[in-house]
Amino acid sequence: MTYEDLLPSLIANQRVVITPGKIYQPPFPKWYDPNATCTYHGNTLRHSIEKSLALKYKVQHLIDAGWLTFQEDRPNVKTNPLTNSGGGVVNAIELDRSRRS
Repeated sequence: MTYEDLLPSLIANQRVVITPGKIYQPPFPKWYDPNATCTYHGNTLRHSIEKSLALKYKVQHLIDAGWLTFQEDRPNVKTNPLTNSGGGVVNAIELDRSRRS
């Protein structure tokens, strides 16, 4: 999920607010991109939302505090390798290897 996709959900759930960004004058910092705007910083010219360190730190803080989690909708082998089979029942297949003449 991109930060651009995540931001509207964070705003709707009152986890973040748009913070106006500082308007820079020359000489610009070397990270400054005059062709990029940051939605998190009120669409000010500076960098793209994907490069916004302030938003990345805020999202990490929300994750660390337990206010924000990410879960996959489909089964995941790493987090749940076996489906719940409904209890402690063991199924087995018995092979009869005796030969009939």
